[in-house]
Amino acid sequence: MPSPFRALCAELNASLPSALAAAGYRPPGIPFDRHNLRYEFTREGAAGRETIAILFNRRRSPQFGVQLFIEPPEGLAELEARGGALILGTLSPSRIMWPFPVRAFGQGRSLLSRWWARAETTPVEAVRAFLALLPEVEAWWRQPRSRPHIVTGTLRYPGRQGRS
Repeated sequence: MPSPFRALCAELNASLPSALAAAGYRPPGIPFDRHNLRYEFTREGAAGRETIAILFNRRRSPQFGVQLFIEPPEGLAELEARGGALILGTLSPSRIMWPFPVRAFGQGRSLLSRWWARAETTPVEAVRAFLALLPEVEAWWRQPRSRPHIVTGTLRYPGRQGRS
């Protein structure tokens, strides 16, 4: 019986690369496993490189986060060097309502789910929940603003003035 994290990695390896490749994304070239925390699927878009980053936490809990960003055409290294802003989106499997935080996919049951005795989310359900939100991600690429399942923020780089 594989651990819950290994079961999640197996489902991600079985479903995600082919589904995102069908949408035009390049897979990272390495399988999901316990050795890496971040996996980026990229494709070229009108405003720059569109990136979907799948993130694990350092404890390797059986859950994953999804971060979206559009890398400028000159690249992230140039953005860091000269300064500027990077717009980020964080995807949640459930609708986001302030003041509640963004949830991870596959996360354990919420307090409300435990009260109602709902079953834990399986790896298959977690991956399907992410794939079901791809139309919302596509809309975010066209107009990066907060949506029912996406929180949008800005990461500002001050630049490296005077540094070489």
